Amino acid sequence: MNSRKTFALIDLSAYMQNLHYLSRKASPAKLMVVVKADAYGHGAVELSRAARDIGIEQLAVAFLEEGIKIREGGVDLPILILNYVDRHEIPIARKFGLTPTLCSFGQLEEIVDLEVSLPDFHIVVDTGMRRLGMEWEDSLRLYESAISKGIRITGAYTHFATADEKESDFVSEQQDSFDRFLAGLGKKTFGGFKTHISNSAGTIFLDNSRYDYVRTGIASYGLQPSIIADNNLKPILEWKTCISYLKEIHAGYSVSYGRTFLANHDMLVATIPVGYADGYSRLLSNKGYVIIAGKRCRVLGRVCMDQFVVDVSHIERKLSVGDEVVIIGSQEGERITAEEIADLCGTINYEVVCSISSRVPRIYRKGEN
Repeated sequence: MNSRKTFALIDLSAYMQNLHYLSRKASPAKLMVVVKADAYGHGAVELSRAARDIGIEQLAVAFLEEGIKIREGGVDLPILILNYVDRHEIPIARKFGLTPTLCSFGQLEEIVDLEVSLPDFHIVVDTGMRRLGMEWEDSLRLYESAISKGIRITGAYTHFATADEKESDFVSEQQDSFDRFLAGLGKKTFGGFKTHISNSAGTIFLDNSRYDYVRTGIASYGLQPSIIADNNLKPILEWKTCISYLKEIHAGYSVSYGRTFLANHDMLVATIPVGYADGYSRLLSNKGYVIIAGKRCRVLGRVCMDQFVVDVSHIERKLSVGDEVVIIGSQEGERITAEEIADLCGTINYEVVCSISSRVPRIYRKGEN
């Protein structure tokens, strides 16, 4: 049931097209597709299946539960957990064939105390993000200590802080630190040891031939990882709804909570059955737009939990309740992007798509490309 005709349409063909393009950019490195945060709001199980079906060999998630959900969805690819896993949940990671991240000596001591079979790990090296891991010298000692205690470390990675800034010197500094770590490992690694450093921006802008994988997240969904646009990326998500009510208001009438909008002339307005509970940010109050009948229509007043109001006075054709409304996507040659919404909200496209709540059904299709 979809009583308000509101949904996010996910184009799996466009997704696969993006993965093929990014694979060519990364070559000879391979793609490790990042499907954390429910694939950035697009649906992790469905997109993991689509990635598997075109030959992707490795996935990454943020947390244990995300990996379990994908496993239960029938996807058997290797899955790296990029974030913290509690010591008591390490056996669960092994049960589901998930690869946790090793980041500290304290974590190592907690792991070796477990009287169970352990999963393989990747080690994260802090080269500048200052989130997880230690600097390369300490990470090298951590690696050596881990393997001396029987822990299998089957990969190593770090994360760029400024790869979206195409000429950033800090990228080179981070690469140098990571390469020092790898050089320090010498031949002490297990067979099939995987190295990876680039995110989406690094995949597009950098030479990744020295490493085995790149971690592609935002770009795989066709969204821009940098202010330097790559027009080869095709957004895979469209967010649509409908008009739920139409009415005329007169000059001097206010709209929505707080009376932040006052009409200075008679207007025709439409109510849209979407609100901040769906992920349409309250920051779009009085400045966001939707597309109706091929025309941009401005948000009037504050966005509410379940509804907002837009101006449709300028639309010449007759409108009706139930007519299509585009929140993200295209209609009759007009387009609204996640990047545009992010700019209006003072944030990034990642947050826009991740914020689309589970109350908005996802519908999957294979379109024509």
